[in-house]
This record gives sequence, C-alpha cells and structure tokens, in this order.
Amino acid sequence: VLCHIRFPLMKSSELVDSVQTLDIMVEDVLCRQYLLEAFNYQILPFRQHEMQSPRTAIRSDAPHSCVAVLDNFVYVVGGQQLQYRSGEGAVDVSYRYDPHLNRWLRIQAMQESRIQFQLNVLRGMVYATGGRNRSGSLASVER
Repeated sequence: VLCHIRFPLMKSSELVDSVQTLDIMVEDVLCRQYLLEAFNYQILPFRQHEMQSPRTAIRSDAPHSCVAVLDNFVYVVGGQQLQYRSGEGAVDVSYRYDPHLNRWLRIQAMQESRIQFQLNVLRGMVYATGGRNRSGSLASVER
C-alpha cells in the first residue's frame, strides 16, 4: 500500500493545506480513510485516548526516556537510541514540553548519558539518579 503515512503529529491545518491536496490522497480510498482518521484525531483532542492505534503511537529514536512533571511542564530526559542492556546507546538529551504553547524545547543536556535511571521532582528541581551508560552502572545524581 502506498499510503502508509502517519499523520497525528501534523497540525490539522497542515493536513488540509498540504496533505489533502496530494493526488494520491484524492485517488486512493485507503489514503482518504487515513486522512480522515488523522483529521478527526487532531480536531477532537479530548477524545484522542479513544482513537489510539499503531498509527497514533509516539515515535522516537530514544524509546526509553524518563519523564517528570514540574510546574505544569513535562520533562523528557535521557534514554537510549539502541536496545542494549549494557548501557550502549544511552543519551544525555533533555526536552521540556510547554502545554500552553504546545511546543517542545530542547534544554541543557545531562552531564552523563543515562538509561534505566530515576527522574524525580523534589523542591522545585528535577533530579536524575543512578542508571547506567557505556561506562557501566552510575552512582551519581544530577539536577
């Protein structure tokens, strides 16, 4: 099938302005169904939990990040790019999501790449504790 497209991360205006006008979207029935599904997903945000499917799954090259919430911001930190238990592929990246602006911001990276660690909030600060990376187990904490 030519129309194996994943839309949920696109804005509904992009679906209408850019995707809907493509010839394949007009000509192919399955593509039109996917487009309608994506459009409904975007315009009904409070019903998205009911519309979950493999096409709405979060896609990332760092599938095992840690998540914390502080002051209504979501922090996604660390993780790994590759599936090695040894800590190989651990990353140090950090992102903050602002729900008011609906935007992700890449923030200062951790000092150490980490997987399998704890991310907690204490007294208005986010802490990464323990974990592992290419060097082995980590007995450290970062704020």
